[in-house]
Amino acid sequence: TVMFIILALIIVVACFNIISTLIMVVMEKTKDIGILKSIGATNRGIMAIFTLQGLIIGITGTLTGAAGGMALSFLLKTYPIIKLPSDIYSIDRLPVDVQWNDAFYIILASISISLVSTLYPSWQASRLNPVEALRYE
Repeated sequence: TVMFIILALIIVVACFNIISTLIMVVMEKTKDIGILKSIGATNRGIMAIFTLQGLIIGITGTLTGAAGGMALSFLLKTYPIIKLPSDIYSIDRLPVDVQWNDAFYIILASISISLVSTLYPSWQASRLNPVEALRYE
């Protein structure tokens, strides 16, 4: 349960990172969004653009983290990099056992949560008024 709490906190931090990144992108792309809307882009189309961008960020981060974690787990299991003092512990090295079901569910949850975390910035981008977006440009 402790490991689950740690992983959940890491995923929450990653979601806030995705949200803040997309909000900054929306703020930087206000003029571009205004131009797209003035030439006929729909709110749904604008929302799809930013949702897809956030989903790509989430998938890339999830797969990179999963690959790095699996590689590190393999190294720790194969080579005794972290040695434990045998006079204190009954084992001499850190035990590593990858549960593939858990890894799959964590990857699935991370991608799902990253998709959900893109909804607010995408919705915010789709609500921009093209006149206001282009007023000071």
